[in-house]
Amino acid sequence: MLTLMFLAKSICEITIIILLLRVWIFLVISNTYNYFTQFINIISQPIIKPIKLFIPDIKNFELSSFIILIIVCIIKYPLLRYFQKDYPPCISFIMYIIIGFIALLKSFGYLLFWLVTIRSIFSWFNRNYNDFDIVLNELTDQFLEPIKKFISPIYNIDMSPFILSIFLYLLYYLGQDMFPSFWSTI
Repeated sequence: MLTLMFLAKSICEITIIILLLRVWIFLVISNTYNYFTQFINIISQPIIKPIKLFIPDIKNFELSSFIILIIVCIIKYPLLRYFQKDYPPCISFIMYIIIGFIALLKSFGYLLFWLVTIRSIFSWFNRNYNDFDIVLNELTDQFLEPIKKFISPIYNIDMSPFILSIFLYLLYYLGQDMFPSFWSTI
């Protein structure tokens, strides 16, 4: 049963990350024709295509992707509890929705942390500017620029990724303290 739990958790988390990237990219980035954006679009298309026929997009917000993202986040907790043979307690559907939104926020923080970390590592190497860099900069700049306004680079070393990472760790441990019963499962 441990293998099934690992498989279910991996599939749910990969699906959530891909859908989060799709919603975030189409919300923030105006040029959706670079290679990385097309890669995310093609990977998530089999998941999105059936529901996209019924639910249209609102301007540049992909409502169908967001609805599937919320559904996967809501299903993730009871599914993983089931595979742990620790059947979920009989709680209301509203509580599952709240846990799903908390799981969505946790996944967003996880994704943001790794995007900022990858951007920091890429900044150490002198290499050509490519499509992934463009997407990475556009996604992370909206969180790093407000920090750069308060703390400018010190001797050409940008401290904003470090500060954002510390803040994300703080939020992670705050979530662990506030929701100890299900934080490790979601």
